[in-house]
Amino acid sequence: MYLSKKKVFFSAIILLLGVGLLSNEASAQEKAEGKLYGQVVEDTSGEAVTGVEITLQGMDKKATTGDKGMYAFKSLKTGTYTVVVEADGYQKWEKEVKVTAKGKRIDIKLKPTKG
Repeated sequence: MYLSKKKVFFSAIILLLGVGLLSNEASAQEKAEGKLYGQVVEDTSGEAVTGVEITLQGMDKKATTGDKGMYAFKSLKTGTYTVVVEADGYQKWEKEVKVTAKGKRIDIKLKPTKG
């Protein structure tokens, strides 16, 4: 009987420790941040496209490409985002991307509009 109570006691402690570790891991994942970055280039020439606004759909976050076509969103919560690019003279570009704590590079090739 004594051995049985001891087993139950230690089993309960192990279970509680496991639950505590899992909840800490889930909490850390919720707080994790990553970076979304890349370069915007013209599809046919490969030249950098400057001054282009990149938007994360449904959020109040925007970035503009610099002189080499580079952009970056820093301190994003990890998760899935829809990236949208609209620029004069180019077709709209849209893609769903997953940002992890390691960050995510997305290079964007814009196609010129026809006509």
